[in-house]
Amino acid sequence: MKPEDGFTDQADFIKFQAKSVAQSLLNDCRRTNIIQAAAAQHRKLADPWKADRQFWINYAAGIPQKLQALGLHLRLYRDFCRTCIITEEEITTLVEMDLDSLPGGSHTADRRQFFRELNYLIPASLKKAGYEIIRQEEIAGVNKSLLMKIARAVHASYLREIKKQGAGTSGTILPGMTEFDDLPDEILRSNIDNAFHIPTRLLAIGYRIRPVRKGYKPRALHLNDQEIETMARVEHLRWSWEKRLNGWKTGIKRDERKKIHPSLVPYAELSEDEKEKDRELVRLTPAILRDIRYEAYPVSPDRISKLSYAIKPQSSIYKLLSGTNELSAGINLLAENSPLISEKLTSIDEKIRLSLSEVEGSYNYARHIQEAFLPDNLSIRECFPESFLLFEPKDIVSGDFYFFSRHDGHVIFGLADCTGHGIPAALISTIGYGILDQTVNILRITDPAEALSHLYSGIRRFLRKDTAELAVSDDMTIILCNLDTNTGKLTYSGAGNAIFHVSDGKISGNLSGTVSEDHFKNGTYSFSTKTLCLNTHDALYICSDGFADQFGGGSHRRYSWKRLRDLLLKINKYPMPEQGDILYEEFDRWREEKDEDQTDDITIIGIRI
Repeated sequence: MKPEDGFTDQADFIKFQAKSVAQSLLNDCRRTNIIQAAAAQHRKLADPWKADRQFWINYAAGIPQKLQALGLHLRLYRDFCRTCIITEEEITTLVEMDLDSLPGGSHTADRRQFFRELNYLIPASLKKAGYEIIRQEEIAGVNKSLLMKIARAVHASYLREIKKQGAGTSGTILPGMTEFDDLPDEILRSNIDNAFHIPTRLLAIGYRIRPVRKGYKPRALHLNDQEIETMARVEHLRWSWEKRLNGWKTGIKRDERKKIHPSLVPYAELSEDEKEKDRELVRLTPAILRDIRYEAYPVSPDRISKLSYAIKPQSSIYKLLSGTNELSAGINLLAENSPLISEKLTSIDEKIRLSLSEVEGSYNYARHIQEAFLPDNLSIRECFPESFLLFEPKDIVSGDFYFFSRHDGHVIFGLADCTGHGIPAALISTIGYGILDQTVNILRITDPAEALSHLYSGIRRFLRKDTAELAVSDDMTIILCNLDTNTGKLTYSGAGNAIFHVSDGKISGNLSGTVSEDHFKNGTYSFSTKTLCLNTHDALYICSDGFADQFGGGSHRRYSWKRLRDLLLKINKYPMPEQGDILYEEFDRWREEKDEDQTDDITIIGIRI
């Protein structure tokens, strides 16, 4: 985080603000009557602040570190403190951190409830000290000018709905029934906060927003029931934290003077009428975007993978489960007049659901294992600060795997595509990654051709393949590179996957070879090493065949390597992360034109030198 952007680190926070935040927390505890729980821990002490002053200061000092563990950061704000979206699950995690820090690890029900209420008070106490809590993903691409456009559009939509429903026609003036510039301060700030979180709500379902390009028709945004429900849940979280930031607490009966609201509870506990209010607000989103000439476009799932409230990418297993549920509901409707048939169908349905649930559980655990050994985005950015990774498994786990390692001024990196997809291909990818990791990081074999020979020999031994078989085409295609960061010299080797080089506005053909029997002769593997000299601002793209081979478009045809190569050249001028989003959007557009299923695992790595 850059200090000039207002972000703060723990040392500065402890030095300048820990004491004032501690006092604020204590005061809020007293105000909300939860201090009794703290006092119960120290019965002999009449004044918790005087008697245990160090507890409160230490607790406040640990807040930045706790929040960072959840991907949340403190930032100084100027004129507007935005609402932070923290889920109930994350509050539970913060409570567990607090309990684990206690001497003896005492986890009594009273202490758990005390720390839960205390964590709800943290954002408001930080606000009093001039801090807001943010997620880096949520603030990207959102500026004050855009906020005010959205806020005005939100208010205009509100006024239209009021007039449509005929409210206020009897002379009753409802809150906010005035022009935007004349709004009371509290309602104005609430509108701005709502505006700030329209991009956040869209991010929760995998979209960012951008201005519609001149002369282009905006992309239509159609929200399905699951997306509306997800966005409604995020909206309720936003509203709840906005209330807490302004001193409200939950209670049985609404009281404006005492700032008590019965809806200040988790979304799942709301009545259906209250949930519908959030859904109605969400359904206005496409119209608001049209009003400000913006459109929603899909982003790569890895850009939202750390958002706890986001919809996760749907896999084939999930689609199968959803389809089974719909089919079951239809059959039950037809059979409801025959109890015997209905009972039999229910039994079969339960068995199918159980089987699919077990399969989905196995896939999810396999994904957890694969995510554990594949390099994370931070590791990749440490090797190449200007880069992107488009990684889209077909079925939760992938037969593609990527590799990054640094040694003595060299970066060894590559991309492999194992035959097939799903669990079988993921098993080969796990074996391949393990052998390659040992080759490069333990045996220190960094010449690409030599490393690949060792990799394929290892896979052959591991799978006990007959020597007469051709293992290369059966197991994987791969590109492995070694970049000397001091000289810009790139050595690479491999076959089957594509590697493109962009320099001075021109893109090369595929620099990789093709898979052939020449790689395996007389029981050994032999690969050749090629060399390429790279200049500053040159770009490299390494691709498996999943994107190029995806069926779609208007006539069920493959995307093709030529079309992909032309697209890479066209978008090369954009920052690398934005290129990743454009590729993801293009893939989605191509596939969805005729509602095609994803046909293979997809991986593209982009690197700017």
